[in-house]
Amino acid sequence: AQAIDWLPREGALLFFYDAEEEPWGFDPKDAGSARVLHVPDLAEPAQADEGGPGDFDLGTQPITFASILSPPGPHREGFEIQPDEVEAFEALGAAVYGGKPRHQMGGLPHCVQNDTMELECQLVTHGLYLGDETGWNDPRAQQLATGAADWRLLLQLDDDEEPGMPMWGDCGLLYFWIREQDARSGRFDRGWTILQCG
Repeated sequence: AQAIDWLPREGALLFFYDAEEEPWGFDPKDAGSARVLHVPDLAEPAQADEGGPGDFDLGTQPITFASILSPPGPHREGFEIQPDEVEAFEALGAAVYGGKPRHQMGGLPHCVQNDTMELECQLVTHGLYLGDETGWNDPRAQQLATGAADWRLLLQLDDDEEPGMPMWGDCGLLYFWIREQDARSGRFDRGWTILQCG
């Protein structure tokens, strides 16, 4: 698989998310409910401590990487298709996963709902609440919007029964995002996570 040039070449990235509360990521108060850590030297998989009754253990899951095309969603800003092409284009986007869970690093997201997550990350990490029209209509939103171009999909996790992963909402996807400049400088604590479900 082709390397993503803005990710570290050594070590491992560890992803954490509050799977019990399942925050959506539209509220600045969701900060701290997800975390990405870069461990520079991980010789073997980390072992989890014993948790409480609500915890679950996915164990160690071997993975392989493969390059895929991640086409833009049919409703992505700046991407125009005809209304009668939407269904076929959505099928094309799903086909790249070959019927398997839609796990992905980098590229464009496979969206369940809206295709504006880069803008959402930019606004909510600057303190705007997006659970209603308040943040979207805030005068600062337009000024902040240009920074949305800096955000990159770090990891997309689908529902996946095989390793015992929880269901994200109602048949949803979990998206870890980061600004490219933060990833390049190792500041994975500056990322943001969004949950979308049908």
